[in-house]
This record gives sequence, C-alpha cells and structure tokens, in this order.
Amino acid sequence: MDIQVSGFSAIQQLAKFIERRSRKTLVAYAILMTILLGIFDLQTGVEGHFLLLYLVPIFIGSWFVSREVGVYLAFFGSLIWFAADSLGGRTYSSAWIAYWNMVTRTSVFVLFAVTQAQLRTKLNELSKLASRDLLTGLPNGHAFYQLAAKEMDRAFGLEPMTLACIDVTGFHWVNHRFGYPMGDQMVCKIAHTIKQHVPRPDLVGRMGGTSFAVLLPNVASETANFVLEGVHHALNEERRKFSHPLTFFISAIACTKAPRTVAELLHEADAQMTRMKGGKKDSLEIANVDVLPMLN
Repeated sequence: MDIQVSGFSAIQQLAKFIERRSRKTLVAYAILMTILLGIFDLQTGVEGHFLLLYLVPIFIGSWFVSREVGVYLAFFGSLIWFAADSLGGRTYSSAWIAYWNMVTRTSVFVLFAVTQAQLRTKLNELSKLASRDLLTGLPNGHAFYQLAAKEMDRAFGLEPMTLACIDVTGFHWVNHRFGYPMGDQMVCKIAHTIKQHVPRPDLVGRMGGTSFAVLLPNVASETANFVLEGVHHALNEERRKFSHPLTFFISAIACTKAPRTVAELLHEADAQMTRMKGGKKDSLEIANVDVLPMLN
C-alpha cells in the first residue's frame, strides 16, 4: 500500500513538473526524446522493439500541449522508427512490407495521440464541472480554497492580503413569497454583482447557500474598505430593484502579510461574521491584523 501511494505521489510530482514547462519546451523535449530513441533503436539493430517508448513523447505532446502537436509527433516518431529500421539493416522479403509496417505504426501512433488528447479534454471538462457551483458558475468552496492557496504561495508572506466573507439573509422570505426560482435568480444576480465590483473576479467563490468569499491579493485594509464599500453599494442597488428584504453582512480580515493558509483567514472572518449577524441591518466590518493565530 505504501509503495502504491509513493508511486502515485511520484507520478503527480512528475505531472506538475511537466505542466510548469512551456509548450515550446515540451515540444523540444519530445522531439529530442524521439531522436534519441531513434539513435538507440539504430544501435540495437533488429533485436529490440521500442514501441512503448516511442509512445512517451507522443503522449507528452498530445496530453500536455495539443492534439495537433501529438499527431505531428506521431508522424515524426514513425518516420524516425522507419529510418532506424532501414539504416539498422532490417530486411524484408518484399520492399512493400517495410512501407506497410510504417503505415501501420503511423496509424497506431496517430490513434494514440488523438485518443489521449480527447481524454485530456474530457478530464478538463469534468474537472471544471466539479470545481464550479452549478447555479452561479462561481468556483465552489473546494475550488476557492485551491485558488486562494495558490495566491498565498505566490505572496509568500510578503504581501498584504484581504479575505472577505459575504453572507446574505432574508432568502427564506423570498423563497416562501415568490418561490425558489426567484431565490435562485437573486443568488445568481448577487454573485454577478460581486464579480463585477472586485479587482479579481476569478477569486470570488460561493462557499455554500447564500455565503460568498472574496480574496483580494496585495490589498491592504484601506483599499479593501474602498472595494468592499463599492460591493456593498452595488448589492444595495440590486436590493432596491427587487424590493426584497435582504440583509448583507460583509466580514473581512486584512493582513499586512499573507498568512500561511487560507483556513486561518476564513476562521477569523467566520468568527467575526458570527458576531455581526446578531444585528438586523447591513454591516461591513474589516479587521486589520498583523499576525493571525495559528490553527491547531
């Protein structure tokens, strides 16, 4: 079991390493790998076959770059193999057999490239669906954690960071009076309004129900206050259009230096939100802290 876990972890690390490379670099690696395979194939002569190894650069091209690159590498790999066979002294009873083998290998390589590219596309689509809130299209809680964690790593504790939690109450009355479709419509409108009035719309997430989170990287308390007041004003305007008794609570934690984890920010913002929701009027509070307490 431990061997399986370590093996899977090694594959994940290798995939991350490859994904961090540029497309041009990956294409260069794949071409070089194919040429080296051809040289090795030539040296071994007719005694060895390296079909599986030729599939590796094709996989890199089709999975990590594009289907077109994978197909080009399939043709290139087949041509290299054919050249290695010819120069290595492999002989056939009839000349057409060599070309038939090349066509067969090319077909297999191209089919492999196309299949891998299609599989990657489907996996990307499924991953996107799994990370999105189906109603609003915003990142869900898990996806927001991942996006925020990347920003934390990038800031590396050297830049200010603000996280705001936005909670909306009053939907019970809306759903009871006008039905759930109207409530869903308003949730979508609120999500769209928040995205329109923040610097990084990609860092807005729906944490569940009527709760949203906004991450403001490299934003200190004064700027965060200006941004969140703009968000609150826009939400208030939408409320007036619908004439529904919704209440907006915005709890924000502004750090002079980004903390180590997203959980630390969310914990403090949630604790502040709990205190704020004792009132019945809109509320916007920003706590400016230097160091957050570490979570156990």
